[in-house]
Amino acid sequence: MTAGQRGAQDGGEGEIDLTPMLDVVFIMLIFFIVTSSFVKEPGVDITKVTAVTTDACDRGTIIFAVDAVGNIHYDKKQIEVERAYRLAEAAKKESPKANFVIQADEEAPTSALSELLSVIKPLMDVPLCASTEDAG
Repeated sequence: MTAGQRGAQDGGEGEIDLTPMLDVVFIMLIFFIVTSSFVKEPGVDITKVTAVTTDACDRGTIIFAVDAVGNIHYDKKQIEVERAYRLAEAAKKESPKANFVIQADEEAPTSALSELLSVIKPLMDVPLCASTEDAG
């Protein structure tokens, strides 16, 4: 008897073809990679102001930070306020529904915050979110 004849006599049991299942898994993986959005952290350690009442900021993914000296940070780099508009515009094109979030050190000068806000304000379609520490 040959191997083909033995397989037929055993009831036709064969191996399971896993190729379609692997195709589906890879398609799902590609879908999740393409549809996910990655948050660009500002990359500076700051001491946030404590807030008694807080609301979650929906879709907040474009994050700028202002440190205690007044330096502005975006995507782990210190930037000049003049570059903030171009970076914010590029980030908004990448994620059109994203909010702007400003993380400010409690010692940050208000002039730096005001300058940053005035630069990115034309790009904002929803109110600005401020990142704070929870009091509770």
